[in-house]
Amino acid sequence: MGLTAVLMMVSGASLGRAGGPPAETVYLLHGMGRTRASMLLLSLRLEKAGYRTVNFRYSQTTHSLDEITERLLESVERDAGGGKYHLIGHSLGNIVIRNGFKTGFPPGLGRIVMLAPPNRPAALAARFKGNVLYHWITGDSGQKLSEAEFYDSLPVPSAEFAVIAGTRGTTLLSGAPNDGIVLVESTKLAGMKDFAELRHAHTFIMNARDTFELCRRFLSVGTFSVPIPGHVRK
Repeated sequence: MGLTAVLMMVSGASLGRAGGPPAETVYLLHGMGRTRASMLLLSLRLEKAGYRTVNFRYSQTTHSLDEITERLLESVERDAGGGKYHLIGHSLGNIVIRNGFKTGFPPGLGRIVMLAPPNRPAALAARFKGNVLYHWITGDSGQKLSEAEFYDSLPVPSAEFAVIAGTRGTTLLSGAPNDGIVLVESTKLAGMKDFAELRHAHTFIMNARDTFELCRRFLSVGTFSVPIPGHVRK
């Protein structure tokens, strides 16, 4: 492995395809309490499909939501090089993306895929609101996830976006369909161009092959229309 490839791995960015026109960039944003390692498999699959990826790193325990968002916008401005780029977020990563539309993303933004997004107050966050340990682990961002007024303050993305919800949850959280953390109904957001339910749990939905297939198709053509066995379209 060459020095350039090593440096790209350390920074969280990939080289994408060699030769031909510049690869479109996909920024990946992990969820709460996770690291960018959780998005590695999806990143590798996207690279194999011809995309360049940037696996964005952040910590919600040491930085506020606005600070994380500012870093994301700076990263896009610095790394996208004025070319076309897309965004894929998992869980809290989608809140960072939506928060970014308060300022606005740099030119070149294509499409967005939201994986298991808490687009309304998250049931589990509401249950643990005020818990000292939960606050210590999740920081400022985790507390906001239980507040309806916070969601009202978040812009709806002006770019085309789609939502993928997981349904492999538990009745201990709710009798309604859920992924173990977020209710399916809470993932939906007015203006979404497409929506799909997949039989996966919240924590590992990004690792599933059918999740990647839906992401790839939406980034490419703006729809989930190509049938995939086992997924339910709404």
